[in-house]
Amino acid sequence: MDSEALSSDSHVAAVISTRRRSNSVSDDYSVQRTNDDATQCKFFAIQKGYWKDEFISRFANSSANVAEARRFPEISMGYWARTAAIEKYVREFLTEFNGKAQVISFGCGFDTLFWRLVSSGSNLVKYVEVDFSSVTSKKIRHILKPVGSGSIDLKKSFESEAVVSHHSDLHAGNYHLVGADLRQSNELDQKLETCQLDYDIPTIFIAECVLVYMSANASSSLLKQIVSKFRQPAFVNYEQFRTSDAFTKVMEQNLGERGIQLHGLEMCESSEKQEERFRNAGFKTIKVMDMNQIFNNFLDQNEVGRIRTIEMLDEMELLEQLLTHYCVVFARI
Repeated sequence: MDSEALSSDSHVAAVISTRRRSNSVSDDYSVQRTNDDATQCKFFAIQKGYWKDEFISRFANSSANVAEARRFPEISMGYWARTAAIEKYVREFLTEFNGKAQVISFGCGFDTLFWRLVSSGSNLVKYVEVDFSSVTSKKIRHILKPVGSGSIDLKKSFESEAVVSHHSDLHAGNYHLVGADLRQSNELDQKLETCQLDYDIPTIFIAECVLVYMSANASSSLLKQIVSKFRQPAFVNYEQFRTSDAFTKVMEQNLGERGIQLHGLEMCESSEKQEERFRNAGFKTIKVMDMNQIFNNFLDQNEVGRIRTIEMLDEMELLEQLLTHYCVVFARI
């Protein structure tokens, strides 16, 4: 997941940093570093009380310092909003089908949604996570490491004993974690086959700042692959939005200096572009909301009120500008 940061110069566009996705699956360093950054940002926000997640401590480095820019309230609020929105969509989907549904998370990083769902009593058939092998192998080590005093045994949420293969794949009944490059359709197909999925039952896909690192053709091919293979797919996509303005140009420049390219940025320009991509892939119902709409309309407003009181903002302009440039797309067949 990407790292969103604000610096003290109050110029949001110059200080947002996004998840780094390498062009090569072998670029271990860039992938792992941004995943770790995002995990630390979430860990910091959770410690501040934005939301509860008793599982993230298994993946976060509790002794590491979060960069000063990532301690800004706007960053924590942004992470809370996206986490809450994705979780709400997934929970509602599972409830709609009485738990007879599957979840597949692309670019999962060290996300903990599976454990949050299971621990709260949500029913599901399977939960599958996919990321580069360099990420999944490290996640497996965190999952299987000895349980220390006061920490949680993540394996207790599995329906069967965890079986690891190739150091990058883990299979445990209701939970599967596999390493694959989403741009390689054959590799992805082969890895999904090892998860023993049911392609006929409702399946919801999650992608948070993932498609934007793929070319427009690659992300479109991935969506078409899903529609052709799964009978009842739904898709929740979180990524950049309104990318034709100065905000994004400065962001691109900053990321370029770090060797990061957003190959799919053209698909993030507008609601129309997002709708076109999903419609061309075969999705029939597509809804696009920017994160301001998510924050002010979609999420529980009592909870939003609580979030606003954790770290009082002097003014809302920076938060609103940040939220305006990210969106959630929810698509269904």
